[in-house]
Amino acid sequence: MPDPRIWPIPKVTDTFATVGVVSTEILAANQKRVDADIVNDSAEVIYLARGNPAIMGSGIRINANGGAYHIGTNNLFLGVVNAIAAKGQMNVTISEGAKPV
Repeated sequence: MPDPRIWPIPKVTDTFATVGVVSTEILAANQKRVDADIVNDSAEVIYLARGNPAIMGSGIRINANGGAYHIGTNNLFLGVVNAIAAKGQMNVTISEGAKPV
């Protein structure tokens, strides 16, 4: 059941980020975030870190070709999300829901 305090989600931003062999910020801190979905749109595994630099083999693993990570009311994180991959030019798609301004 959706959280009635934030449903329906009033504002959504859809974007993408390119991930490489160096930790890269893929989602900025957002105090108004209510959810986010990060989907690996590449052929390599990507690792995420919440609030810290991403490190290969550590943190949250997103499998290749559609692996995903969801931020929601049960694990709401408002800080920066960073990512890293073993090879350069890997893509993730991002959809972030937020409270109105």
